[in-house]
Amino acid sequence: MEPMLYAFYIVLGIASMKMVILLALCKGNFSNLTHAITAFFSVLVRGKTPTTEIKTSISKEDSKVNADLIWPLYLLQREARLIDFLLEDISSAPDDLVGAGVREVHAKCRKYLLEKLTLQPIISKEEGSKVSIEEGFNPNKIMLTGFLEGLPPYNG
Repeated sequence: MEPMLYAFYIVLGIASMKMVILLALCKGNFSNLTHAITAFFSVLVRGKTPTTEIKTSISKEDSKVNADLIWPLYLLQREARLIDFLLEDISSAPDDLVGAGVREVHAKCRKYLLEKLTLQPIISKEEGSKVSIEEGFNPNKIMLTGFLEGLPPYNG
C-alpha cells in the first residue's frame, strides 16, 4: 500500500479513538459532546472560548429539591441496599429465597430508621379508629386518598 494511504488510516484510527474516548467521558451524552467539540473548534479557530453559557434543563432550585427528596433513599440504599433489592427481578426466584432476602432488608431498614429518625404519628389516635380531617389541614402532612366529595371535614 502507499504511504499516503497508511497515513490516512492512522489519522482515521486516531480520530476514531478520540471520539470513543470523548463519548466515554461524556457518558454517552451527545449534547455534552457537541458542546465540547464546539468549544474546542471555537478556541482553535477564534483563539477564545465561546461566550455563551451552556443552559441546563434542570435549575439549581429543582436539583436541590430533588437531592433533598432522594437523600432518605440514598441512606436506605447505603445501609440496607434497599434500591438494589427493589430493582432486582425476583419473579423466577423461589419463595424461600425471597423471604430470606426480604427479612434481611427489612431488618436493616427498620434498624436504620429506628436509630436515625424520630417517628411520631401525625394524628394521635389509635390505629384503625375513625378520623375527621377538618378544613385548613396541612396537605404536606396529611395525604388524602380515595374518592373525595365536597369540602372538608372528611371522615374516615
